[in-house]
Amino acid sequence: MRRLSVLLSLIVVMLLGGLAPHAQPVAIAQEATPAAVKIAGVAFEPVALATGIDLPSPGDLFVARAALDPGGGVPIEKGDPALGILLVESGTLTVQLEGPMTVTRGAGLGEAMATAEATGDVSTLMESVPAGQAVTLAVGDAAYIPAHVAGEIRNEGPERAMRLAILVLPPEDMTGGATPAP
Repeated sequence: MRRLSVLLSLIVVMLLGGLAPHAQPVAIAQEATPAAVKIAGVAFEPVALATGIDLPSPGDLFVARAALDPGGGVPIEKGDPALGILLVESGTLTVQLEGPMTVTRGAGLGEAMATAEATGDVSTLMESVPAGQAVTLAVGDAAYIPAHVAGEIRNEGPERAMRLAILVLPPEDMTGGATPAP
């Protein structure tokens, strides 16, 4: 339980102005409402989780909300240095990468959080997806997409899908002429 609280505290610090630029990004996808962490009277609920990742040092953070119409797709180029978390806000998205990724599911997250707090094992919160396997993400689900791994994000569903993309990039990639694609 203490380990999970520490991880959630790191998220809060990062979200409140980047006071911990070298901390590992941690988040947990949700549909159910997990127990909130309260800090100074403010309740924070986790939405996605990615552990043990390599971050550029220093790095820039880019957050974007993007829509994808039915039948649409967004390629991810192998040379793309961005790593990040994709969180589905509405609709469904299919993600397929040439490398492994991790997914946290919104459904049942409350139960998984309780188990993680009781055992101290956060690995039950994440689903490992092998390279080449497509995975469908529903509302509240999140995927950690590593840097330099080619793939595609598709909307194979009948409705427009909204996603929130939280990307970490080497600083020289944020100051270039192009805006990174979420």
